[in-house]
Amino acid sequence: MNDSRFKEEGMNYIKLCFGLILTLALSLGAMDFDAQAQDDAKADKTGTNPINFTHDARIYNEYIWLNTAGDGSQNITTFEFRTPFADGKWQFRVRVRGASIEADLNNDGRDDVDDSGIGDFDFRFLTVPIINMQKKYAVAVGLEVFLPTATETTLGQGALSFGPQVFGVFFAPFGIKGTLIAPAYQHKFSVDEDDGRSDVHQGLIDIFFLWGSSDKQYWALFDPQIILDFENEDEFMIIDLEAGTMLDRFLGTKGHSAYLRPSFGIGGDRSTDGSFEVGYKVIW
Repeated sequence: MNDSRFKEEGMNYIKLCFGLILTLALSLGAMDFDAQAQDDAKADKTGTNPINFTHDARIYNEYIWLNTAGDGSQNITTFEFRTPFADGKWQFRVRVRGASIEADLNNDGRDDVDDSGIGDFDFRFLTVPIINMQKKYAVAVGLEVFLPTATETTLGQGALSFGPQVFGVFFAPFGIKGTLIAPAYQHKFSVDEDDGRSDVHQGLIDIFFLWGSSDKQYWALFDPQIILDFENEDEFMIIDLEAGTMLDRFLGTKGHSAYLRPSFGIGGDRSTDGSFEVGYKVIW
């Protein structure tokens, strides 16, 4: 595909995404959210419900074992901030990262890659056009923007990319209280790449299962993700597990929590063998 044609198609993608977001914004102007859903959201400070639009600050560190011929690892520290706006009908999220990577790509006992610095940043707008607590389901849509801010080529994708997404949330599936299932799909594509960098064209299928205790003090989740890399014709799976607890009863605070999140890579095309993440959240 020549550059002019690709840029033209990229602009068409952008217009489509923003057109959908604008249409949803206008349609939400006359929409009232379910009062019971709002009350439930205010009571939940775990930060696990994806349509609970609270003020939210998080910091987490992920250590990753890379799927390389020799030893390879990456460490990513992320600061994340979320806030509702437009009378709580929309959520804005931004993530900034610091990263380091060491990798022996040829299994010769020497690191071919040894870099550290700033990683890619991203931000997202999310809204919930459909919510029905009587039938215990909701539908959310969003647009995520990925910025090529990495200070080293090994620490980012080197491309300005867009990721429209849609997901459903089903509360108490199978009649099990304190649980939800949230199947999601995101399509990520680049519209501008740094010199020498590949196009980004990926699909992400994400289905997470969440359990929360009745006193809203503990939670656990199981999160399988399927990554479809259409550009490189790769596909693999990552399975995340998470266990978390509120810390308020120990610290005398409100809305503080911590969690542990190991993951496992599956498939010959996987980029990682596994990872371990530790995080801290403050929600108000």
